[in-house]
Amino acid sequence: MGTQLSLEKNKNRLLLFILLLALFVRLWVFPVVFSNGNITLLGADTYYHARRILVTVFHFPDVLAFDSYLDFPYGATIGWPPLYDQFIALLALIIGFGKPSFYTIEAITAIVPPVFGVLTVLLVFLISEKLFDLRVGLISAGIFAITPAHAYISFLGYADHHVAETLLSTAAYLFFIIALKRLQKNNISFGNFRGSILRNSLFPALTGITLALSIFTWDGAPIFVGLIGMYIPIQFVIDRKLQRNSDSLVITGGVAFLVSLLIITPVALSHGRGFEINSYLPTLFHVGFLSVFFFLCMLLGAMQRMQFKKWWYHPLLLMLIFIAAVSFLKIFSPQFYQSTANGIRYLFGGGILATIEEAVPLFNTAAGAFTLDNVWRAYTLSFFVALISFIYFIYKTIQEKYPFEGVFLIVWTLIVLTLTILQRRFIYLLAVNVAIFSAYFVLTAAKAFASEREKETTKKKRKVQRTSNSAFSKELIVVLLLFILLSAPDIAVIKSMATEDIAAPDADLRESFDWLRENSPPTSYYYTPDKPAEYGVMSWWDYGNWILYLSQRPVVANNFQTGIDDAAHFLITPDEEAANEILSKRKVRFIITDAKMLKLKFQSIAMSAGKNPEDYYGIKQPSDMPPIPSGDNENKKFFDTMLSQLHVFDGSAQLYVFNDSVLLHVFDGGVGLGHYRLIYESKTSAIRVPDIKYVKIFEYVPGATISGKTDGDIEVTANIMTNQGRTFTYTQRAISRNGKYEIKVPYSTRGNVYGTKSQGDYTIRNANVSKIVPVNEQDVQEGRELAVDLI
Repeated sequence: MGTQLSLEKNKNRLLLFILLLALFVRLWVFPVVFSNGNITLLGADTYYHARRILVTVFHFPDVLAFDSYLDFPYGATIGWPPLYDQFIALLALIIGFGKPSFYTIEAITAIVPPVFGVLTVLLVFLISEKLFDLRVGLISAGIFAITPAHAYISFLGYADHHVAETLLSTAAYLFFIIALKRLQKNNISFGNFRGSILRNSLFPALTGITLALSIFTWDGAPIFVGLIGMYIPIQFVIDRKLQRNSDSLVITGGVAFLVSLLIITPVALSHGRGFEINSYLPTLFHVGFLSVFFFLCMLLGAMQRMQFKKWWYHPLLLMLIFIAAVSFLKIFSPQFYQSTANGIRYLFGGGILATIEEAVPLFNTAAGAFTLDNVWRAYTLSFFVALISFIYFIYKTIQEKYPFEGVFLIVWTLIVLTLTILQRRFIYLLAVNVAIFSAYFVLTAAKAFASEREKETTKKKRKVQRTSNSAFSKELIVVLLLFILLSAPDIAVIKSMATEDIAAPDADLRESFDWLRENSPPTSYYYTPDKPAEYGVMSWWDYGNWILYLSQRPVVANNFQTGIDDAAHFLITPDEEAANEILSKRKVRFIITDAKMLKLKFQSIAMSAGKNPEDYYGIKQPSDMPPIPSGDNENKKFFDTMLSQLHVFDGSAQLYVFNDSVLLHVFDGGVGLGHYRLIYESKTSAIRVPDIKYVKIFEYVPGATISGKTDGDIEVTANIMTNQGRTFTYTQRAISRNGKYEIKVPYSTRGNVYGTKSQGDYTIRNANVSKIVPVNEQDVQEGRELAVDLI
């Protein structure tokens, strides 16, 4: 009793401290996000949210539903619902008095996530208090405040919609639990519809409103609807077995789904796209999905009044109805059936998702090996503690005759746990459950310890009182010790995330993207992207959103996996003509490569192009050649790819084999690239010998054609100095045919506007003759032909 009174007295102070702690850890990245008068957002999808928010400010309330700067030049529809971006854009407009500056828009975009994160901590407290008591509420909020999985998605600057998903889903479950409690307490039934039901419909309606808001925020929100929809028949069957009334259950669910339907249906009918599941606005799929669960509640209400001899007739009848309904939909509404099936398959991952890090199963590495690293980085010790606690809680729920709060928490946890095991993208949703069950473990362990100590005392009244106070003290000590034990590794991981493992463009990438924006011709329609712009940028999809936002240029491939097929085939092909066809089709002018594509991302690139990554490693050469050592065992096929020809060899004819620090061997006999010229490279050297910079930007040009008569094969060279002062010799070779030659060169020796320049004119030679050839910038850009005879 003393414990509870003390906590009640200090509840607000303790809760305020927890919320301030939550805010502090989410602002840990402040020096990274706000520095030198600039704002650096974290993540990758964050940058597309920033783009949509920026455009929405100019066109409020309209949000991009189609973007010609994606999948260039075709454009792509945006599957993200609009509410998150609209909300931030509206805040920016209010704070900026209708005309917010670019800095204000970015600042609001960066600040919203930690605010949402702290609000979610408050909701975790409230829901834990409703499910258990004040003590579990405070402990779970404290643990959740420093759970890395949630801290990460609510960091300052991490403006992705994931934090809103957790906020809205937790709010929906909180309202649903409060609604059930109130309706059960007031003994609400169908017999008193006009009176009690209407007076107690606030929280069921709030549940429905929150579910609708989540649908306008995240295309995966049907998961939240389905979770409640799956719980209701499970609890109904349990109630039938125990002969309990289920009116409050089906009324709460029915009102919630009906309210969501009333909000969603007008939008779906006027703006939706058939039965699409990933849509900018709700579609008939969402209407159908909500309708299924609404009518399920009505069905359960009717079934409760059926006088079955055996309780198990109810689940049997539900199973038969389910099979019949699925068969009916498959025949009479194949679009709805297919959309639902596609959504379920999506949850299991596979396909192109296998190449996306966040879609890999929880206990797998990207290569498929078992690992606990993902769990540790998300929850540290709390996951294992929560798992033990969850198993014990299931036992206690059975012992206590399946109270609805316990069953709901079990169903909720099992569904989210399953989703997270299948794809670790859902790891932040499970963070709520991990925090709740970790708190339950802490309190249960503390109470067990105090109870054990109390048993050792005398039964005399005075001694019992002294022992009770002692038990309270020891219980509090155990709680504090366990909390410290759980929180210490959490803080360590969050610190690492905030200082060492920043998910944002590093200095080389940021400077490169900024350079492209400032030194390439501006493209049209950036703020009204309904038409194709003049040209696009080719890079791997991981960099697409960064390039789009920071360089303000259209991209072929971005983080939505649009354009990924052409990007992968371009990077991995050994054939310049095939690469040219892709770039010409895609109207590409600039190509951005970096060292991570060669090392960390090459496997995904190869797989996306339908190739076996293992074919690019290991010695594959004629048996009469001596073995060539290599640091990572890349073979000639690896170095023949366009990615290597560009980033490693600068489009020149020399072929190197090297490890991280030493040049080991030089192949001779390559021909070089005629349409690609290096125009920029970043400061940092990814490899020292040969000197290969971290980021490089190339321009795809028509190239000047040098042709004429020759009495043998020819070679053309030019000495190039990059913007970083590095020098290399560009070499291009051509074979004589019938006494004539023709060769493409991409660098101009006169009139070049870039920092990477030729240090003199081209030298063109055959075995007998050598000549100096100047090439103007117009020659390169217009594909002019220059006649030079070598006889």
